[in-house]
Amino acid sequence: MICTKKDGYLRKLINSDLMISWMATLSSGLTVFGDYDRPEMDNPWYRLRDYCKETGDTINKIELYMFGAESMVFFEDQNGLDGIFVMRGIAKDQAMDGSHSRSFQTLTVGVLSEDCSYVDVAKYTWPHNDFEKGSSRRVLTEENLKYMIFKNGSKKLEHPEVQKHLNGTAV
Repeated sequence: MICTKKDGYLRKLINSDLMISWMATLSSGLTVFGDYDRPEMDNPWYRLRDYCKETGDTINKIELYMFGAESMVFFEDQNGLDGIFVMRGIAKDQAMDGSHSRSFQTLTVGVLSEDCSYVDVAKYTWPHNDFEKGSSRRVLTEENLKYMIFKNGSKKLEHPEVQKHLNGTAV
C-alpha cells in the first residue's frame, strides 16, 4: 500500500521523469516515498495517512526527494509531526507562439501550530532548486486541513478552531 523501497517505478518517476516528491521517516524507522501516479494506486499521501491511522505510526521527518536536489528537510520532530500536509504542484510556462515551454514543480509542506492558530509552511520550487522564503505562516483552512495527517489521539483535532473547519462552519 505505501512505497518503502526505491523500486523501478520510483526510480523512473524521480530519475527519468524528473518529478518532484517527498520522503517521510516514520516513528517506527520506516522510510516512505511519494510514488505519485503509480498505476491503480491512490495518492501516496492518502495511502500514508491511512497507514499511519492503522498502525499508530507518526511522521517524524519529511524531506524533499528529487533527482539532482540535495537532501532538504522541510520539518522534523522526533515526537511526531501532528497536523502535517504535503501538496505537489506542477505547471508549465509556454510562449504564446508555442516555441518555448518550461516546467515548474513545487512541493509545499505545512504543519499545524501547537495552538492551532496558524500553519507553518515551507515550499520548494524546481527548477529554481530553492525554498521560497524559507518558510511562511498561513491561516488554517478547510482546504489545508483536509490534507493533514494527525497523530492518533491528537489533541489538535479537538481544538475549537480545527473543529470549526472540520464542521464546515468556518467563515
